[in-house]
Amino acid sequence: MLVNGKINKVKIIKFFLLLVISNLFFAQDQYKIGLGSCNNQNYPTPAWSSLEKENLDSFFFLGDNVYGDIPSGELDYLVESYQVFNLNMPKWLKDTELFVIWDDHDYGLNDGGSSYKYKVESQILFNNFWKVPTDDDRRSREGIYFSAKKTIAGKNVLIIGLDTRYFRSDLIKENDRYVQNTDINATILGKDQWNWLINEISQPHDILILATSIQLLATEHRFEKWSNFPRERDKLLSLLDKLDSTVLVVSGDRHRGGIYQKDNIIEITASSLNRGIFPSFETDTLLLGNTHTIHNYGVIELSNTNMNIYLKDEDMNILESLEIPIK
Repeated sequence: MLVNGKINKVKIIKFFLLLVISNLFFAQDQYKIGLGSCNNQNYPTPAWSSLEKENLDSFFFLGDNVYGDIPSGELDYLVESYQVFNLNMPKWLKDTELFVIWDDHDYGLNDGGSSYKYKVESQILFNNFWKVPTDDDRRSREGIYFSAKKTIAGKNVLIIGLDTRYFRSDLIKENDRYVQNTDINATILGKDQWNWLINEISQPHDILILATSIQLLATEHRFEKWSNFPRERDKLLSLLDKLDSTVLVVSGDRHRGGIYQKDNIIEITASSLNRGIFPSFETDTLLLGNTHTIHNYGVIELSNTNMNIYLKDEDMNILESLEIPIK
C-alpha cells in the first residue's frame, strides 16, 4: 500500500472497512440458541455458568422456569418464586434475547390444564415477569403462545412457542399412569390456538423451531405427553409432515433429556436445568441414543447448510448430538 514510497491512507482505510464488513457478514451466518427447562429458583443452577460460555444469541425457556405451584393453585407462592428467580437470574441471561413458554409448575398447578381457576391471573404474572411488550398479542388474548421470525444465513427461520396448558382438556389417569383421552372434543391447543398455528406455519419459511413444553414424539412413558391426546398428536404430526421446511421440535418437562426422530421430524428434550432425578433407564421407539437424567441443557447451532443440536450436561460435556441438513 505504498505509492512512491508513501503510505496510501485511503487504501488502508478501505482495506479495514472491507475486513469489518466481511466479519459482520460471517457473524450473521451463525446463530446459537440455548434450551432449558425445569429450573427451581431455590436451588443453584451450575448450568448458567456453562451456558454463558456458550456465547448464545438467544435462550429458550421451555417451561417449569420456576417452581411456584401449590396444591390449592393459589398464586402467592408463584409470585414469590418469580421474585426469587429475578434475584438469582444471571445478568448475562437478563441481557440475552429470551423466548419463553410455560409448563405446569409456572402455570400454577401441577399437571394443570384448562380447568385451572387462576389461569387468567397466572398469565398476567407471566407477561409481567417476562416483560412481554404491551402491544404483544399475549397481552390481549388467552394463552401465552407466540411466534418470531429471523433471517439467519439467508434462511427464514420461524420460531413458534405453543401453550400446552391454558386450553388443555382433562387428563385421564389409570393405575398411576396417564392414558389416552380419545374424546373427539379433547384438545391440547384449543380451537383458537390451532387456527393461529395453521396460519403461522403457512407463512414462507425454511426452518421451523417449534417449542412445546410436553413431549410430542415420545409415546411409551407414563407421564404427560402429546400421545395422551392421540387426535391432537396426529393432527400436529400431519401438519408438520406436509411442510417443505426443516422441522425441529424442542421440549422440556421430563427431568430427562434426549433426542427423538419420526421421519423428518426431530425433537430434542432438554430437561432439567437443576431438578435432576435418580438415574433410571427409559427407552422409546422413536428415541435416538439414550436419555439422561443428570442436569442438562440444549444447544442449537444454525448455519447456512446445517443445524446441529446438542444435549450437554451442566459442565458442557456432550451427552447426545445430531447434525440436521437444512433443506
